[in-house]
Amino acid sequence: MDKSVEEIRKIVINIFPKLALDKDFKITSKATPDYNCIAWAFNYEDRWMQPPYLGKPNLDSVVWWPPEVPEGMEIDCLIKAFEKDGYVLCDTFEHEEGFRKVALYVDEEKQKWTHAAREKRDTTWTSKLGTNVDIQHGTPYTIENDDYGTVHCFMKKECEEKTQIKQCKKRPKSKRKIKK
Repeated sequence: MDKSVEEIRKIVINIFPKLALDKDFKITSKATPDYNCIAWAFNYEDRWMQPPYLGKPNLDSVVWWPPEVPEGMEIDCLIKAFEKDGYVLCDTFEHEEGFRKVALYVDEEKQKWTHAAREKRDTTWTSKLGTNVDIQHGTPYTIENDDYGTVHCFMKKECEEKTQIKQCKKRPKSKRKIKK
């Protein structure tokens, strides 16, 4: 039987203790293996984004990585993936009107990327927790821990109100075939 939202909330707070004091924290979806945190930060819900050499998280998943972007777990590879989508490095997570922001996380010891979170229009942040749920949180820092690492950098992408607003909203599912 499925766990209740309150049970899931307790489990998530146990993993990310700083969320216990985060007034913006809430569970925002059911668990799904269809996408991961990187895809969620890109605003995709129909693919698992990671270098294909890492394999599939499950038999039904679609694994995708941006073409012509180096495949690797080094943080520079993840930064290049977001740059390919129009993001640039920026100094802060603070909201800037007309921009979408992401936070990229790294395991400092291994220098490998571990997670990505995305700023929402209401200035809260959203994260996908592996094959589990999506959550909302007040700042990128409330989900730092030994597994998810620490915030390495922030990136932003301009969203021109009339011409590119669709790029800052939920992306439609791709009509092109993605290799399974």
